[in-house]
Amino acid sequence: MSTRKKISTGIAICLVLLSSIMLGCIEQGTQNSRQTLTIGYGKDTNVASPKMMDFMPEMMVLERLIEYKDGEVLPSLATSWDIQDNSKTIVFHFKKDIKFSDGSPFTAEDVKFTFDRLKALKYYHWTEVDRIKSVEVIDPHTIAFHYEDGKEGYIALTAFGEYHCSIMSPVSVEPKGDVKEKIVNPIGTGPWKVDEYVKDQYTIFVRNEIYHGEKPKLDKIIVKVIPDAETRVLALRSGDVDMIVDYYHGGSSYTPRNLLEPLKSEGFNVIKNEMPMTTIIKFNYKKEPWNDVRVRKAVNYAIEKDEVSALFDNWVNPARHGLYSEQGPSIKEVKVEAYTNDINKAKTLLKNAGYEELKADLVLQGENPDEVKLCELIQAQLKKIGIQVKLSVLEGGAYSERRNKGDYDLMVYYIGGPERRSYTRTDGRFNPNAPEFGYGAYDDPELSDVLEKAVSSFDGKERQEEFKQFYQLLHEKAGVVPLYYDAVFIVADKKVKGIKYVSSEPCFSGVWIE
Repeated sequence: MSTRKKISTGIAICLVLLSSIMLGCIEQGTQNSRQTLTIGYGKDTNVASPKMMDFMPEMMVLERLIEYKDGEVLPSLATSWDIQDNSKTIVFHFKKDIKFSDGSPFTAEDVKFTFDRLKALKYYHWTEVDRIKSVEVIDPHTIAFHYEDGKEGYIALTAFGEYHCSIMSPVSVEPKGDVKEKIVNPIGTGPWKVDEYVKDQYTIFVRNEIYHGEKPKLDKIIVKVIPDAETRVLALRSGDVDMIVDYYHGGSSYTPRNLLEPLKSEGFNVIKNEMPMTTIIKFNYKKEPWNDVRVRKAVNYAIEKDEVSALFDNWVNPARHGLYSEQGPSIKEVKVEAYTNDINKAKTLLKNAGYEELKADLVLQGENPDEVKLCELIQAQLKKIGIQVKLSVLEGGAYSERRNKGDYDLMVYYIGGPERRSYTRTDGRFNPNAPEFGYGAYDDPELSDVLEKAVSSFDGKERQEEFKQFYQLLHEKAGVVPLYYDAVFIVADKKVKGIKYVSSEPCFSGVWIE
């Protein structure tokens, strides 16, 4: 072989080797660039469910006809809607060329399947689905919901943005399209899809590559089920998870508030999202002495809300402006002032009601250490005005039984919830005609009449005026004692970037790991 041929052969071999090395580097680089986020979460995602999933997968995998933000209904899968026949019919017009994550087209038949399933399973929680008379497919991109009457009005429209009204493909259940069967693999139009699920252990979500909106930066999200709050914090500190996320609904399975400041000082990012959800004292207002407005006002004046906030290292705001924080319906425009702490006025009101001293049984759930601390503080504050409080610390089942039987005097409770539930939850807590008033907080004929107008009017100015009257009436009647405005938190390693909330829920689409 000539020298020239040897050199040429050598160069060729080097080029092949160099190409192989470069390809390996590219493949390695691609592999290294794949982004996986691991989340510690207090509840199972329940993606294989006889009825409905947890809120997290409903928000990640599925989408809704409408969204709800700052008191207004916004388009989502629906581009527009028409209110017809004196509010007895709502007609939705859908986006075209939307596909489910399995590539099948999104049509009105899928919407009908979703709502027929809700009706078949009688899964109405905090929706107006039970009041839908029939669902009519007009064409592949148009559907009509018919109601018995038009009383629901605006609240019926807001309910289409509810978690459980998220649209899933009929192939999500087995046999396909059977409205009474369990979910085996949820198929939606959202930015994520389920890749793997082991009940009570973990769920793996992967990016939906054919999502019609902005695609997530992350490739994969692993959600580990860690029910115990302190164990979740340990997992974050050890690096076993990249972030811990409060239960989407709020009020349970959250990072203890007294651990937020230490975690922040350790360098973790703490992201807070205040919701239109308020922790309150609920009265057993059907029996003496709590049916006397003077006694209820006395309790309101006895509570020092700043002490309540301080109990949680000021991570939650005291309920200084009435029922809700600024996220509540029409609260920004109303601003009804709450009762301020005034021990002398509280004692005078009790005396005028004929009581120098009172005994009260305060019922609470013991599995929540924050609630126990809160009730001990309430006990001390009410003692100052002559109300001797006995704390009944109960497990969840016993707590619900006592509540349902009316076997209590006072109860730590909550009203409202995530922003998309603010109308239905307000109605459900204060209107005895609402589907879920079994969990009501207070009702009064004058109050419920005003509230029904507030949640049903399609006129924004009219809704605002009716809500203003509702908040003022509730204040005058001292129906409940607002304590603090609740919030949900994310605590994350500082390497996790792009975390934000959209409405009341965390959005992972813009998240990446640095």
